[in-house]
Amino acid sequence: MALDGNGLLSACQTTIRFSDDNSKKIDPFDVGQCTGIVEGVEGAILVLNDSVSADMKTCYPANGTTNIQKARIVVKYLQDHPDQLHLPAAALTLISYMRAFPCKK
Repeated sequence: MALDGNGLLSACQTTIRFSDDNSKKIDPFDVGQCTGIVEGVEGAILVLNDSVSADMKTCYPANGTTNIQKARIVVKYLQDHPDQLHLPAAALTLISYMRAFPCKK
């Protein structure tokens, strides 16, 4: 079964907690799951960005983003949109990046 927003929210919250205090006991699977999704979706965006319509493009900052920054962006979006938590994790990650890093028109 594919990960949904509920699972992604939990995994990324664990990742952020670990980043903030790495002495805390956490499930390393959660960190790997969150990091894999936030990195994987960003990689897909970078490859496909030139082939999507202007309203679907994502324009990352010139100095890049860290995995923790991306995890925080995803967590914020998911907390602000609890009605979407049933949707696939990758789709929600894509939407959260599009909202966080829109391209100037």
